[in-house]
Amino acid sequence: MCIRLLVLLLASVTITLAVTSVAGAHSGGKALPRISAVVAGKGLTRDVSVHLTDADDGDPIEGATVTVAASMERPHPMSLGPAALPSTGQGIHEGRIQLVMPAVWTLKIAVTGKDVVPASATIQTKATLFSSDSTTTLAGQAVLPTRIEATLVRSDYVTMAVLWIHGLASMGWILGVIGMTIALATDPAALDAGIRARLSRWYRRIGAWLHWALVPVVVTTGIYNTQRVTPFTLAWTPGGFGGLSHIPYGRLYEAILLVKLALFAVLLVTGTLLLRRTLRADQAAAERTPASAFRMLWSGLGPAGAVYLATVPLILAAAMALRYVHILSHVAVVLGSGR
Repeated sequence: MCIRLLVLLLASVTITLAVTSVAGAHSGGKALPRISAVVAGKGLTRDVSVHLTDADDGDPIEGATVTVAASMERPHPMSLGPAALPSTGQGIHEGRIQLVMPAVWTLKIAVTGKDVVPASATIQTKATLFSSDSTTTLAGQAVLPTRIEATLVRSDYVTMAVLWIHGLASMGWILGVIGMTIALATDPAALDAGIRARLSRWYRRIGAWLHWALVPVVVTTGIYNTQRVTPFTLAWTPGGFGGLSHIPYGRLYEAILLVKLALFAVLLVTGTLLLRRTLRADQAAAERTPASAFRMLWSGLGPAGAVYLATVPLILAAAMALRYVHILSHVAVVLGSGR
């Protein structure tokens, strides 16, 4: 009864984590900003309007901090401190800056925020002393050349730490699968000594618990990593899924992600069932008659264990495919933005 409750609990936790992560998949990660700007004004006054959109899915970026700083080189170098541009919604930030003398000024637009990759862009405007001389520098629909700042913040270090834990847990899990295969294909009652017999006894009594404990770690850190690196806002309705066609490889990426999440759920359930079977088999080990290694393995695995074992190459394939399509998606976005 306790094992059944444990299976149901783990399945519900998996579904909850999956729904929570995918619901905020993009907001939990960092948006890659595209910066568009319009600069207009008369004399030494300039009104600056900046529009931020995500380079991956084109959605407006909310919650970012935008500042603009002015500098000039002639007739002599001069720079003005950065001024904040308040948000007016839908990824638009607007504000007014006052230049101090006629010149060709370079305006540096900086974008920061906990959920945004730091970025900057520059645009030039010519100022005069005459208020009747109006100037409009319009980026239009074209995106300003954007420089991504190579800086790390606390969330980056957390993500790297989780990736490290995920890698260690995955390595331990795969080694556990190998140990499980050897242990369950060996009958400790038929062998009194030897490495296989000792491994079989250790796995059935202790190793099975350690191997099972790695599964929730792999699943939870895997979902966290998916949440941090998903390159666009995920869609979970048929209409929304069809709308991903405008994102390079968008539907393929999400389809692979769904398969991976489903495999995570299968991994938790079958791993728990296999743990129960292994513990019960250990209690009856002395009563079994010797059999071939293959029959011993099948007897130890059972249907749930066979499915559990099959998830190893499937999850690795899904992870590798997801990473490859992720890279293709970013390359396609970069090439498309240069048109």
